[in-house]
Amino acid sequence: MSNVKAAITVLWCMITIVIGSYYFVLTNDVQNLERELAQINRDIENDIRDIHILEADWSELNNPERLKTLAGKYISLDFIKPEQIINYSALPLEGELIKNPTMFAKNSREFKKLVNSER
Repeated sequence: MSNVKAAITVLWCMITIVIGSYYFVLTNDVQNLERELAQINRDIENDIRDIHILEADWSELNNPERLKTLAGKYISLDFIKPEQIINYSALPLEGELIKNPTMFAKNSREFKKLVNSER
């Protein structure tokens, strides 16, 4: 009878050790996952803050008054002059360029005039 009691006691001790070890490993895994989740949440908060900052910068950079000032300063755009407007039929078609190079040269001179008249 004492052998049976000893065997049951050893069995219960083994089960207790296995359950305790499993509990320790499981608790450690949960803590690691909680740390990882906390880091991910911090990263998300940082990204949201960065997005708000970038949106504020974007709205400042796209301010119409600022863009108008920069365009006036760096791009010399003038109103369209009547001599800059041509009819669509004056443009050479792709086949015409190969068949009639003199027409292309004539149009090319006209295009050069247009370019020069822009300045």
